[in-house]
Amino acid sequence: MVIFKPDKKLKKRFKQLDWQSLSCVYSLLFDSVYKAQKKRNYIIRLIITTGTDSYYVFQSGKNVRINISEVIFNEITFHRTLLHEFRHFLQDKAFKIPITKSNYDETTYKTYMRSPIEIDARAYEKLTLYKVTRAYNRMVKLKKIFSKISIYKGNTL
Repeated sequence: MVIFKPDKKLKKRFKQLDWQSLSCVYSLLFDSVYKAQKKRNYIIRLIITTGTDSYYVFQSGKNVRINISEVIFNEITFHRTLLHEFRHFLQDKAFKIPITKSNYDETTYKTYMRSPIEIDARAYEKLTLYKVTRAYNRMVKLKKIFSKISIYKGNTL
């Protein structure tokens, strides 16, 4: 299971997001590829950082963190960025891909963009963006419907 813990700045910037529903959707993504006998729960801290780059901290052990750039303001760009960095999380925790110079080189922009890990993350982001946002919107809608029909009516019948 994946649980997102956004910092105060991120919560303030994206007030409309339901973090619990978003965590459920990403848990489905995680469970679809994580085939271990003993399932693990991951708390992913989402932090706004200064600068234009968003990044996932590879091989961080239990302290999983995704840093989101402060220049991201709209919800679709946020979802794209989160999906991209979440794919890096999957590469690290589920696929156990080691970070080496041959598969992830940050020396120049050109070599960075040609790294197999980056190519995979960009492709994953493009393939799943529509499906994830659609699942998230449906989850939020169902949550509202369930809250309306789940009101206790004990004494009114």
